[in-house]
Amino acid sequence: MTLTFVVVATFARAGTERYARARWRLSDTFIGRVLTHSGTTAVLKLAGLAALVLIVVAGLAGARDPNRNIAPTLVWIVGWIGFSYAAMLVGNLWPIVNPWRTLYDFFSVLRGSGCNEFRTQPSWPRMLGAWPALVGLLALGWVELVFPFRATPLALAWLAVGYSAITWAGMARYGPEPWLRHVDPFYRVFEIFSRFAPVATEPGRGLVLRPYAAGLLERNSPRSSPAEVAFILAMLALVMFDGFQGSKHWLAIEDAAHAINPKLGDAGWLLLHTAGLLAMWLSFLVLYVAACTLARAAAGGGANTTLDYACAFAPTLIPIAVGYHFAHSFTNLLVQGQNLVFLVSDPLGLGWNLFGTRDATVSSAIINTKSAWYLALGAIVTGHAISVYLAHVVAERLLEPRARALSALFPITLLMVLYTVLSLQILAEPLVRYSGPQETII
Repeated sequence: MTLTFVVVATFARAGTERYARARWRLSDTFIGRVLTHSGTTAVLKLAGLAALVLIVVAGLAGARDPNRNIAPTLVWIVGWIGFSYAAMLVGNLWPIVNPWRTLYDFFSVLRGSGCNEFRTQPSWPRMLGAWPALVGLLALGWVELVFPFRATPLALAWLAVGYSAITWAGMARYGPEPWLRHVDPFYRVFEIFSRFAPVATEPGRGLVLRPYAAGLLERNSPRSSPAEVAFILAMLALVMFDGFQGSKHWLAIEDAAHAINPKLGDAGWLLLHTAGLLAMWLSFLVLYVAACTLARAAAGGGANTTLDYACAFAPTLIPIAVGYHFAHSFTNLLVQGQNLVFLVSDPLGLGWNLFGTRDATVSSAIINTKSAWYLALGAIVTGHAISVYLAHVVAERLLEPRARALSALFPITLLMVLYTVLSLQILAEPLVRYSGPQETII
């Protein structure tokens, strides 16, 4: 894996700028006109709004069994994993589908006070920056990975109601764009993933098609803020912690906690898992800052501070996040996504059969262990190689001469290798542990 450093440093100089600038206009093509048509936009907005309403209604009035209620599948499989995949592999649909923005705009039009309202709204507090979005992401990760009722339809319904109230109040106070950019974790995650994607909307060009990761190579991209650095590392840490909870290392931590206090109650276990999640993120953050400190020292210091290095190299970690997110959730999406076939016929679990698919079954054999492993391996290693390539480009743009850039790149590359090795180890352990004789990974 460390050979990627040598390969990139030797051969990646030619064609980088040409690759970064490559664009093909989609706005004037048939596909582009269909995608940007007002009818398509209206359908997507209505679909997002219908999903939010269905989550609340199904959670409040439907069956309490998560396997018979569509709310958990809509939240975690369609909304979280599905839109993440769309954002990183195709393009970011969330700004259009976002049901909270749709309802806000709708009622603003009904009131007839859109323009006047925005003139009187206070500016977003500069000192807060995008730090609230980081808090929101960690809270979302806590709900997904720690909260014991994360798959309970009623709990999800009330969470959706509460989140809706906070979001609408925030948008009414500061305006939709400032609130979403600085606070909403969904908006931030999907936007960050979409920088890797091939379809994007660009000023003056409209809808364009570009090579994968070209959005991460643009010279004129705004520099990441410290809050965004912490946010990207949190994206990595949350997926890593999800896999870590199924490893023998986490079981050893739980056993140690039990040995210290055999009567540890539910609150204690919640606190332990919460501490583990935060420790994973803080560990990633500390390792990243240490790597940037070493990179600056290896380059001989200079005018650029450690924070400058951290902000410059943070976007280069996005392909690793893309690769690990793909590897970690692909099987889950493939297997659990089948629930939609029967849930659409009986979304509330009340015995309906609207489309005749209520009795459909989920096949867990849709992909075997060996195929899942090689697919995950390919995704993680590809993401690693792209990240090393991007780091090489950033180093050469940041530092001169080239020898300084390569010296600074070495600690960053070692960190990327560490992230990748850890992710492969955590991902492989449950696959190996639960694979049968015919599914042995070799």
